Amino acid sequence: MKIIDVLGSNIEALTNQNKIQKNKIQQNNQIDSDKRSVSQDSIDISQVAKVLANISNIETNHQKRLEAVQKAYENGTYKPNLTELAKNILEELKNG
Repeated sequence: MKIIDVLGSNIEALTNQNKIQKNKIQQNNQIDSDKRSVSQDSIDISQVAKVLANISNIETNHQKRLEAVQKAYENGTYKPNLTELAKNILEELKNG
């Protein structure tokens, strides 16, 4: 009685493919394990520090705007928006 090899040479290909898949799974598990074992640094910035940083940025921007206005005034090119200036003065007077 002769047994017919139904899968033929495909058995070797399937076996190799199965080995490759197992190796990939093992590698992924090792990578996941390595990621869990590595400690991560973190930093918390307090609200006070954030406010101080924001104030510093506001002061820097204010200084830049002031210098631009001074330069324009010195050059004779400063043209204030008088309507906006009047609105701001009235608003300041209302709010004290």
